Parts: sequence; structure tokens; C-alpha cells
Amino acid sequence: MGGTEILGALYLRISRDKGEDEDTLQNHRESMLEYGRQNGYRYEIYEEIVSGGKHNLDARPQLQKLIANIERYRAILVVSLDRLSRNGMISQQIKQLCMDHDIKIITPYQTFDLCNSQEDRLLYDVSSMFAVMEYEMIGSRNKLNKIQRARRGEYMAGKPAYGYRRNPDSKRLEIYEPEAEVVRYMFKLHREGKSSRRIAEQLNEEGYRPQSAASFQPSTIKRMLQNPVYKGSVVFRDRKRLKEDGHYTWKVLETIIAESAHPAIIPPDQWEQVNQEDMEHPSTEIREKPARKTGTTMLKDLLFCGICGRKLAMRKERNGGYVIKPCQYVMPDRQQKCNNQGMKLGYMEAEILRRLQVHKQQLQQELEHLVEHEFQDIWSELQEHLAHVEQELELNQRHQLILADPAWTEIFSHEELVKKRQALLRQQELLQQTRTELQQRNQNTMVISRREQLYYIIDMLDRFSHRTVEEQNDTLKQFIRRIHYTRVMPEEIRAKPMRSKEREQYPFEYTIEYI
Repeated sequence: MGGTEILGALYLRISRDKGEDEDTLQNHRESMLEYGRQNGYRYEIYEEIVSGGKHNLDARPQLQKLIANIERYRAILVVSLDRLSRNGMISQQIKQLCMDHDIKIITPYQTFDLCNSQEDRLLYDVSSMFAVMEYEMIGSRNKLNKIQRARRGEYMAGKPAYGYRRNPDSKRLEIYEPEAEVVRYMFKLHREGKSSRRIAEQLNEEGYRPQSAASFQPSTIKRMLQNPVYKGSVVFRDRKRLKEDGHYTWKVLETIIAESAHPAIIPPDQWEQVNQEDMEHPSTEIREKPARKTGTTMLKDLLFCGICGRKLAMRKERNGGYVIKPCQYVMPDRQQKCNNQGMKLGYMEAEILRRLQVHKQQLQQELEHLVEHEFQDIWSELQEHLAHVEQELELNQRHQLILADPAWTEIFSHEELVKKRQALLRQQELLQQTRTELQQRNQNTMVISRREQLYYIIDMLDRFSHRTVEEQNDTLKQFIRRIHYTRVMPEEIRAKPMRSKEREQYPFEYTIEYI
């Protein structure tokens, strides 16, 4: 970069929700660098991969940095206005900053002199409004499109379930026989009385593997046994984020079920029988052994020693409470025992309950991100929008032809006609730019499979406090593999009486291993 004066800020942004990738970002970068060289601009580059519809600047660190440095620049260079923002509030904030500091916004097709031109301010507002409307229309049209397609029986749950492949032409599921045989085998093992844990172990031992993991897990088996896709049904849940009692939560507005939407791997009557039996006789399959002596606790079979890795045992006290027993496993060198100390189980349970709330918030944030970026099959779903843009272009051209009629000179002055023609030309330019962007969009990566998993876990956590201890234990085992607990005391602390406050409150550490 030559010279000492920074004339412009070059802002580049792409959005994953439009199917764009680093190639798109590179194309934009190269074209704008060439444009800058041809027009003699010097600039600093800001670039990021983020949705333009975000209303919080904290989610757009590069734009936030540009705004912080705004006084250094005389211009902001962008490929198009919607790259700056698809959020009305942020668009107006940028407009005001440009007016306050006499900064132009420059695209390869248009320069917006917001400080000195009322017409440019109007055009900026209209263009920004179109960008916001397009963002909202895509989301609404995408949702309506999915609902209609789900009613037709098309598969809308992202990555196809194990045992199926999605036909790109019909958008329906087709049986993939190598995996379908494993699904039938899984249901057969369940009918023989085997638990989800035992089924997972047997499948792994016999060399079967899921699509995208190293091994089958009990929670995976349970979800597969409950998945109605295997009886030929498509289920689509229309959800909306609503605020209740001061907190946001996801509510199911409508559940759409299309029966016989695709070939069934499991006959519907067999699937119904399996799931009816599970409802009437809840499985205890996650337990490693019956809890006859101590009873079931929230963390049964989940606590493992953070030093030697052995499973920790619990003891029920006379007062009804529980304690984690010290780990006294003889270490491999046979010279000493593991010195991981126990404590009252209540302390550990309270900490896990606190951690679950944090984990739930993290899952909700991830879910919000996925929902916001959920634009499946974006090309086919934007055809209607593209057709609308083509109609607007055709209408614009007709208006230009009409305005060329000499009869208008008797109604408008020459200056008025010139302004109207210029406005039509600018509108035509914006429409052509929008059409080009729509045509360049690719199919978006499917994220709904992970989304459904998050809905499942968050729903379990929402109901966690209302469940019995046994149900809480089973719930945790759906997404937690192990909790590694460590509490090593110095000798001087261990020498103190058991009821010593210093010993009782000595800290512990733990890590959660999620499935």
C-alpha cells in the first residue's frame, strides 16, 4: 500500500446462508482490488464471513472495526450495498456516520454521496430497504416452501437418515440397502429384548459403523428406533422462537406428518409395536447393573475417576443422602492405591445442575445460529424471487420506453424528465445486480440434522427438573458419556476429622465427556 494517507476502506463480506464460500470472497476481493487500482484508490481491507441480517454489531467484528476507524477514510468501497448490511438499523447507522464525516460509499456501479446529495440518500434508503426485504422474504419463502414440500412427502430433515439416500430429482428418500440391512438388524435385536446400549455394543463389535462417527452410541440407537422415517413417514416441525416469562424458547407451531412418503425399511406395524412397547415399559438399558442396594441417583454410572479412569461407586447414608466413595484402585505399579477422595454427592449434583444450564445456553446459541442460517436448496427456492426480479426489469424497460415519448415534454420540464430517466436507470442497475447475485447462489449446506439433535437435547433439559431421579439419570445418559471427577487432598487436609469444615469444603475438579 503506497503513501501515508488512507483514502478508503474496502469492506468484503460473504454469507454462508447464501451458499457462498471462500471462492466467492476471493472473487469479490480480486474484482474490487482491480477496481481500486483502475480508479487510483488506496485502502485498508476488512473482510468477514457472516450473515448481513445480524442486528448486533458484536457479531460482525470487522464492520465494527471499520466503524471505529471511520474518521480515517474518505470512502467505503463495497461490491454492493447489501454487503454492508441487510439490517435496517445498521444500514442507517452507517448512513449517519457517512453523513457526519463526509464519506462516500462506492460500488463498481454507483457512488453514494450521502453527505451532499439528497437523491443519493434516497437511493441509499431504497436500496437498503430492498436488501432488508430480500433477507426477510428469503426466510419467509424458505419456510413456506419447506412446509409445502413436507406436505408433499419430500424429505426436509437435512442429511438423510442412516439407511436412506435423497433423490435429487424427486426430493424423496430412497432405500440404501447396505445401511438398510443394519437398520433391520437393529430393530431385530431390539425385538429380542436387547437394550440400546447392548445393540450399540453388538453393532460396533461386528464392524458396523454409522455415517459420520467412529461408532454407534446408545443415544444414537434410541433416536433411530424412535425415528418415524423408517416406517416411511416424513415429519416436519414448524418452530418459532418466542419470549415467555422473560425467556426465549422454541415453540412448535405446527407438526406436519406425511405418511407413506417413501419406501419403509421397517413395516409400519412393527415400528409402531416397538415404540408402543417403549412407552408402556420404559427401558432401563443405560444402567450397567441394578441399583438394588443404593437406589438410583442422578449421576449413577456416570462418575469416573479422573486419575485412574475407573468407575466410581456411591454409598447411601443412614440419613438418606449419598456420598461418592473414595477410589482405592491399586495402580498398575502395585506400589500405591489411587488417592482420589470422595465427598457428598449433593455437591457434585448441584454443580452438574449449574453446568447443565450453561450447556443449555450454549446449545441454544448454536441452535439460533443454525436456524438463522437455514437456507436449504437455496437455488430452487429462489426461483420465484428471480422471476419477480425479471418482471421488474421488464417493467422498468417499458417505463423507459414510455418516458421516451415526446408527449411527456408537455407535462414535465426537461430537468424533471432527466431525473426520472436517471432514477429508472439506477433502478435497472440495482435489479440487474440483484439478478446476478441470485444466479450465482449455490445450494446451501444442510444443517437441519444437527438442528434436530439440538432441539431434542434442549427439550430434555427444559423438562429435566420435573422428572424423577431415574428419568434424570436416563436423560443425562442420552448426551453425557462420562463425568471425570478428581479430588486429591494434601496429607494435612486428609488428616483432619471427616466433619472438619476445611476437609468437607475442599475443592474438586471435573470434566464432562459428551456423546
